Amino acid sequence: MKNKYIAMREISEEDYEEFLKTHKEVIFEDRIGKRRVVIKLEGRKVIPQDKFHPKNFKLEGTTVWSFPKRGDWATHKGDFRGNWAPQVARNLILRYSKPGELILDQMCGSGTTLIECKLLGRNAIGVDININCIMLTRDRLNFLYKPIDPRYPENITIKTYVGDARNLDKIGDETIDLIATHPPYANIIPYSKERLEGDLSFVYSIDEYVNEMRKVAEESYRVLKSGRYCAILVGDTRRNKHYVPIAFRVMQAFLDVGFIIKEDIIKHQWRCQATPFWLEKSIKYNFLLLMHEHLFVFRKPEKGEKLDKFKESMKW
Repeated sequence: MKNKYIAMREISEEDYEEFLKTHKEVIFEDRIGKRRVVIKLEGRKVIPQDKFHPKNFKLEGTTVWSFPKRGDWATHKGDFRGNWAPQVARNLILRYSKPGELILDQMCGSGTTLIECKLLGRNAIGVDININCIMLTRDRLNFLYKPIDPRYPENITIKTYVGDARNLDKIGDETIDLIATHPPYANIIPYSKERLEGDLSFVYSIDEYVNEMRKVAEESYRVLKSGRYCAILVGDTRRNKHYVPIAFRVMQAFLDVGFIIKEDIIKHQWRCQATPFWLEKSIKYNFLLLMHEHLFVFRKPEKGEKLDKFKESMKW
């Protein structure tokens, strides 16, 4: 039941400013503390005008997306484990939303999606189970910006919450224009040393993980407007030298709650820190390295829409 998951608690700009008075950094550790990541909080940032947007950006036109160089415009950085490239967020926002609309990232991590919303004139809501992620997101949003594109509204609202993607209790039914999010997939990358209540990055069982992601799908379906899109980037894993297709099981969970799949985009992974180590192992023990993720784009049907023509793209 929904009440087993923590309620959303807003973290305002004022909360962030108070946090800055006593914290100069946020720390992310795994369960055994061997991969401690310390990220400095920088406060208000001044960004040169030519650094607000990527140079020579073009929308992707195929179902294979590859970004050898991760975008570093505005306040985007690659120092947070597992965050998606800003090129992914920008493509989704430009393709599936309009200026002034409301976008949700319910597992916002370091705030990549929300930064792009600010640059592209979209209102946004960011949610994460980890308060350090929310404070880092607010820090990355802490820059002055006046849109250079006259189509983009200057006065937008971006709200951030500590909360659980399975209990979006502060978000009304059918109020969101686009969902764009990148959840942890099972326990591939843990984001805290001590288990946080509801943290999906601690779930080892694939069955349990998929069951919980089905609840994420249900809440996504509830808050999304009819006819609009939900994009989720999910990867797979390997256990006992055999492939474990997490992504397709998550896809099925989203289809189960009523979504229609619009796109399955293959995203090429670059510069994985452990690649040199595992490449040697893959040759020795005869298995292939996983170097892709699935970016599923789902559509919520319109009310009263005839769905027979989409039956091959729906729950089967």
